[in-house]
Amino acid sequence: MKLHILGSGSCIPYKKRGSSGHAVILERSNILLDCGNGTTWKLALKDIDYLEIDYIFISHLHPDHTSDLVPFLFGTKYNMEKKRKKPLYIKGPPGFLVFFNSLKNTFNNWIDFEYLHVSEIQAGEYTFDDFVLCCECTPHTESSMAYSLISDGKKLVYTGDTDYSDRLIKFAEKADLLLIECSYPDGNKVKGHLTPSEVKEISRLSGARKVVLTHLYPLCDRIDILSQVGQLDGTEFKLAEDLMEIEI
Repeated sequence: MKLHILGSGSCIPYKKRGSSGHAVILERSNILLDCGNGTTWKLALKDIDYLEIDYIFISHLHPDHTSDLVPFLFGTKYNMEKKRKKPLYIKGPPGFLVFFNSLKNTFNNWIDFEYLHVSEIQAGEYTFDDFVLCCECTPHTESSMAYSLISDGKKLVYTGDTDYSDRLIKFAEKADLLLIECSYPDGNKVKGHLTPSEVKEISRLSGARKVVLTHLYPLCDRIDILSQVGQLDGTEFKLAEDLMEIEI
């Protein structure tokens, strides 16, 4: 299992960090966790063929997590040199079908094609070809979702955008890698998002082995965020960076 950080930032245009997008490469499946602006061309920078992506899982419907769906699908349909020949499954939380159908109403058939399958997903556990997907609701929007990918004995948890939650702590239990949002420094708490001290507490209670902080607003780069997190025995903390690779 290899994680590629495509976008480690937020909705704010910022030269250092793009919006949320993360690729997970497994033995037989290629997965995107969110598809914020810039995700598609950063796949190319990482030499990951966007036509070989099998699944896109959307955590919630905010633009910085969904806005590259249109260029991704438009580029898939109108690639004259190479045609997609296998299914693409896009799944999102409750409300995603209404959202996606509104995109189709706007862009007509430009973003629809034969191999595309779009559906909503609920909290629960689902078995795919070479991974198990677990989904859990998070306190951000009414339908925000965290995802866990379990494959070949490894567990990756992606929180999406979230506030502190006992349910999230249980969901992230014993994660080999916890990819967790940390939007603002301590002292700048915003409802629906996490601060470094909250990240540390979630990491401590869940027993996550490696923790990568993502969804970082520009303010986070003006201070030493990792010093606010501090240290925790048995856990490694790291700041996400665009185009970073992590073997799990």
